[in-house]
Amino acid sequence: MASFDNVAIGLIGYLVLVAGIGYWGSKRIESESDFFLGGEKLPGWALALSERSSDMSGWLLLGLPGLAWAAGLSSVWVIVGAGGGAIFQWVVYSRPFMEGRKETGAVTPVGLLAEKLPGESPVLRALPALVTFVFFMGYVGSQFLAGGTIFQDVFGVSATVGLVVVAVLIVLYSFAGGFLAVVWTDAMQALLMVFTLIVLPGLLLMQVLTDPSLSIMGTLEAAGGGRASWLGGKTGSAALLLLGANLSWFFAMLGGYPHLDARLMAVRSESDRRTAIVVSSVWGVLTAIGAVLLGLLARTLHGSPATFEANREMVLPFMVTQHTPDIVSGILLAGALAAMMSTADSQLVVASSAAAHDIYNKVLNKGKDLGDDANLRISRIGTLLVGGVGLAIAYLTENLVYTLVSYSATGLFSAFGPAFTLLFFWGDNLSKQGLIAAFLVGPITTVAWITFGLTDIVTVRLVAPPIGFAAAIIASLVWPRSQQPATKPEASPAMQD
Repeated sequence: MASFDNVAIGLIGYLVLVAGIGYWGSKRIESESDFFLGGEKLPGWALALSERSSDMSGWLLLGLPGLAWAAGLSSVWVIVGAGGGAIFQWVVYSRPFMEGRKETGAVTPVGLLAEKLPGESPVLRALPALVTFVFFMGYVGSQFLAGGTIFQDVFGVSATVGLVVVAVLIVLYSFAGGFLAVVWTDAMQALLMVFTLIVLPGLLLMQVLTDPSLSIMGTLEAAGGGRASWLGGKTGSAALLLLGANLSWFFAMLGGYPHLDARLMAVRSESDRRTAIVVSSVWGVLTAIGAVLLGLLARTLHGSPATFEANREMVLPFMVTQHTPDIVSGILLAGALAAMMSTADSQLVVASSAAAHDIYNKVLNKGKDLGDDANLRISRIGTLLVGGVGLAIAYLTENLVYTLVSYSATGLFSAFGPAFTLLFFWGDNLSKQGLIAAFLVGPITTVAWITFGLTDIVTVRLVAPPIGFAAAIIASLVWPRSQQPATKPEASPAMQD
């Protein structure tokens, strides 16, 4: 294990840099649009790296190498589902998100839904904002807890101290620099992950290939448990369920995560969009392959040490400290903490946008022109309050955090996925009732399916999203848009659907 002094140098250096980015971002925030969406001040490549880092982050650095070590070759189907969906999302969804933001002037994903549908019903903002806030609170709390765990397991610091330090830092730089600070921090983390998940596995692979006594496939076959099989040794319906469970992560990439949608909305131009597609695709494919390879190499080079058996998410920290110089280890281990932060800050800003902009400004103060300064002040206060709630949940009710997280991913993309997909690609057919149905039926199905233990039979990811789609379509056919009031009569042509 790397010496604590060198680890501390890497950790403190990273945290100081993050704080500096937050301060830099604060000087460039002039409006609510700047705070929540970057105000067209971000290049496409930075948005792409931020989107990929925010989506993968700790899961890619800690979860996937551990899964590959434990399950073997069958772990690759997770990245086929999630990674393939990410590329599909950038290619197919980024243009309607970008054009929708320019057409409506929306500064949040929830606002885009509300502005694109006819009528002025507050439920079009309130319900999606509530779903965003509730489910993201579990996510934010879990990321804070993960930060505390990393401090405890890797840096030898109390988990409670780590939890508070991480939470306070994330809240403060998000408060100061908003979306601008978050995106640039995420982009920096994505570049750090290139070394951890591409260069390091590449060097270790060369070591294995040049040593006749080492063999990845031979090690997996000797370990048994179907680890040398692409389907985990399963056949028939069991193999289909394995494929379905892993490929079902594709559903999340149909506009189903608001914190990723915000990055697609923030793209400035078609040129930036094309750059983002290339950057996100190349980065996503290479780092995902590297993460799986790192887990397979860990088993090949080190077998099954007690460290891995106790907690498979220690695979990456173990490999980093065993195979890189101490000072490099410190920087890369700080990167593991940074990976968690890149998800937490993104979710915090989107959750605060739902609370401050969509609920407070647009529903509770509907029709009032508060001015840019007041709106920006409300946005920052919202970020502080939402961050405080996330910290309180993480500190006081750890069980609630993990309960919310078990529902969060599918609960979000079983609502947002149908809503945005049908809004963009079903034309004027999606009605207000259809959107409401998606945001009620998708999350409710998710919670019920998990609560009754049915996800142990068939993963909820294969159930809730299709039901959310079906509910939105049926409700739109029963109560079509043509029977509803015309689009906002006072809006300018550019603001109409």
